Amino acid sequence: MFKKTLILILVFVLAFGSFVYAKKPIPTSLEKPVNLTIREDGSILKTRWTNPSSIVQASSDVNDSEFEQDASLYYLFDWKLNDGNWNVCPTPYDPSFNDDINGYFYMYMPGMQIDEKGNSENFFVIWQLDPSKDAADEFDLVNNTYYFRMRYALESNYNEFSTVFSPYSEVFAIGKNANTTEIKKLDPPTNLSVEVKKNNDNKPYFHLNWTIPQSITESSKHIPVFHRIDFKVGNGKWASEIEFDSMAVAGSQLLSSSADFDPVEKDYVDKVVIEENTYYFRVLFEGEASTGNSIYSGFSNIASTKVESYSNASNWAKPELEKAAGYGLIPESLKGADMTRPITREEFAEVAIKLYEKTTESVPTVNVTNPFTDTKNQEIVKAYQVGITTGTSATTFDPNKQINREQVATMLSRAIRIMVPTADFSTDGAPSFKDGNHISDWALEHVKYMSKIGIIKGDNGNFMPKAVTSAQVASGYANTTREQAIAMGVRAFEIYK
Repeated sequence: MFKKTLILILVFVLAFGSFVYAKKPIPTSLEKPVNLTIREDGSILKTRWTNPSSIVQASSDVNDSEFEQDASLYYLFDWKLNDGNWNVCPTPYDPSFNDDINGYFYMYMPGMQIDEKGNSENFFVIWQLDPSKDAADEFDLVNNTYYFRMRYALESNYNEFSTVFSPYSEVFAIGKNANTTEIKKLDPPTNLSVEVKKNNDNKPYFHLNWTIPQSITESSKHIPVFHRIDFKVGNGKWASEIEFDSMAVAGSQLLSSSADFDPVEKDYVDKVVIEENTYYFRVLFEGEASTGNSIYSGFSNIASTKVESYSNASNWAKPELEKAAGYGLIPESLKGADMTRPITREEFAEVAIKLYEKTTESVPTVNVTNPFTDTKNQEIVKAYQVGITTGTSATTFDPNKQINREQVATMLSRAIRIMVPTADFSTDGAPSFKDGNHISDWALEHVKYMSKIGIIKGDNGNFMPKAVTSAQVASGYANTTREQAIAMGVRAFEIYK
């Protein structure tokens, strides 16, 4: 029984294995190249064509040895001069193949560069077509017409199958009386966006995406079209304004709709600091026109790393919020938030520690054990470590609990005393409030000091330290909004920085 079971398992494994590793059959036909064009560039004729997706896949299959038999995929160019006969390029294993003559007119397809739209390029010089010429000679396109056509060939490496040829491309003529397609205008990229990423060393770089207009796709069939990336930091100059050719250019000048961009590698900046700077990007297309001079599109829309400082805010708060964004005082958790909403203990701790970091120009390294069981937020632990905040108990912080005005005054006052311990913290001359009897004893000194220096102000003679009645609790009386808390941080920063 054991032997029979083992045999069945082996049969199953062998059958399953053959299924998993099954190779592809050799194609019986190939699609032809399309959009063949030839353009003059000085003493060179540059050829360009579009590879069908099936050919791109076949190139990959050949490169990865996915076919049942070992095979090579080539392109083959034929040419003729005026009314002469075609000079036909055979495959490399054909007995008539002569590398000295035919070697310039074929190429191994897996070695070709292909852009996002399937386009490839090559070139010819006159001595490749006429061995009697040398490098100093040029094509005479005034008195002669050169004709080109091309096809693909899939050839066995060991004579295991007959060579498969694609049909020929359309014939393209260049020179005397030949019709040429001249591209004079390029449309710009659209929908440019930027995303901040980090490399293996945890250093930031930028990933850009954009949309390629259909007109560019059509133009790229005739001439190489590729992108250039323009870049600036904050209110500085664009790279193109300093030197136009300093813009980063597409790798291998291939058309693409995305790119990774590291301004440090490009020597634009010494380092990238996302928290302190706004980085701006715009992209244009460059094309190698048939005239030999490059043509350029306009620039795309501008994309930046700037995160809007709020999604909603009171009119009075907007100038303060813009200042806060410029100073770097808005925590990441509040960027783009509705600033009219009440601030929580967690959010205010983040505001306070951000104020501490920007004022002291130092970032605390957490070296205490988090005592709170209801939060893992390291910004709260930082604020606790430096003495800005305490918990609601020895083990709880209540991060989602809303914070009232006397608590805000106390936390900010603590932060200031830690940041600038040599400041004058006397409360002489501090205003008195009609509701001063409602200020908690532990908060009174802090409230007086903060109101004295104008960071927290009262309303109609009241400080509104906390909700006292049930009606006040229900209405959110004395709660501090996000915009109020951030405005206080701005005022403190401007006084003590």
